[in-house]
Amino acid sequence: MKPSLIVTVIAATLSLGTADAMASDSKSYQKEYRKVLRSELSHSEPGAAALISKDGDVIFKKAIGRANLELNVPLKAKSVFKIGSITKQFTAAAIMILQERGKLSVTDDIHKYVPNFLTDGHVVTIEHLLTHTSGIANYTEDRELMLKEATAPATLDEILTRIAQHPMKFQPGDDMAYSNTGYLLLGKIIEVASGQSYAEFIDEQIFQKLDMKNSHYAGRKVIKNHVSGYDATSNGYITPVHVDTSWPHAAGALSSNVFDLNTWFYALANEQLISEQSYQQMLAPVTLNDGRISNYGYGIAVATLGDYQVITHNGGINGFVSDALYVPEEALYVAVLSNNTNISPPVLSQRLAAKALDINMPSFKEVSLSDEQLRAFAGDYRLQNGAVYTVAYYQGDLYFLQQGWGYQELYAMSPNSFFFEDSNIYLTFTQNSDGQAVLNQYVNFSSTPIKAIRQ
Repeated sequence: MKPSLIVTVIAATLSLGTADAMASDSKSYQKEYRKVLRSELSHSEPGAAALISKDGDVIFKKAIGRANLELNVPLKAKSVFKIGSITKQFTAAAIMILQERGKLSVTDDIHKYVPNFLTDGHVVTIEHLLTHTSGIANYTEDRELMLKEATAPATLDEILTRIAQHPMKFQPGDDMAYSNTGYLLLGKIIEVASGQSYAEFIDEQIFQKLDMKNSHYAGRKVIKNHVSGYDATSNGYITPVHVDTSWPHAAGALSSNVFDLNTWFYALANEQLISEQSYQQMLAPVTLNDGRISNYGYGIAVATLGDYQVITHNGGINGFVSDALYVPEEALYVAVLSNNTNISPPVLSQRLAAKALDINMPSFKEVSLSDEQLRAFAGDYRLQNGAVYTVAYYQGDLYFLQQGWGYQELYAMSPNSFFFEDSNIYLTFTQNSDGQAVLNQYVNFSSTPIKAIRQ
């Protein structure tokens, strides 16, 4: 249920590549896609399943790794995974379905449906919940609750009563702060407005309607082809701490596979489930009370890849991580589902999409530089807005520091370019026409870097 670093921190804009790039189901492209996956996955460890589609038609599918380590079962492309916070797309779409039927409005005060949930006297609307602008605290940040209470089953009403004890973080609309609590409340609103349980509504109105036979509300039932999830530790892989499905609920309790997710998003984007107006409402940016813009809409975020716009969300829940993105300009969809929390699906999905779109992408392969070469890059670099990036040399390695983040190690991939582990952000160092050293930060393969001048 954790939000994507890329989504919540560096959402921006995108577009590089041509329509010719979409001959991407050729043998040469297939080889490149497999190379991307093999660079990050191992056949002997928990791994991932990936899919790329164009106009809804699958052009690449592949799974690498083990579905179950104890039984040495291999992953398959059709394997079923917990999808974590990608669930939020389904929850948001369910709200839109109910709005189209006149059962609710996103402008409704949530107390119309959950009258006893405490909001410190503030009016919180359904839209505030959808866009994470409600100010309602995120219950998954309560470590003691997650370790001691979320392991046992509970009713949705019991859970909401318990997590209502967390105080509001800010007034509604003042900021965007990811809140799984908000999506549990949306699950309750769906139940009140529809007269069905959340699981029944999603199954009948989405899964069955779209013939998504491998998608489920992941309760205690046995699900065919469902894989086991794992966490990596210094002593090897372990099974994760158990979280009862009743707790993630509408924020992250669904399971699916890459084929069903492809069916799902193609239907969502092409008026097979909700109207174009409702879909665009889901994508619309949100203006906060002070005029700032949040690019997180209703269960999905608008970000960038190269110079293309992408619609995206990722997820993470006890032993599983996931990511899916859609490039509307090319009707390109990429989904990566993993049963290994040591893997970064956003890194893989973005690299697969970059290959499909012929976006220029560096090697991300480490090379060795001398201490003298590394030391030459150390220093402070000032951005146009006054913020400062620091590059520091320490005991044979380079580290990068920016406000709000700790030191991150840099790995050389050429004499003047560096990448971060588990990231598609990279740096190059150049000189401008005035002879000043310039740090160029490239985010999600953008053709235009963020520039900082050495002080």
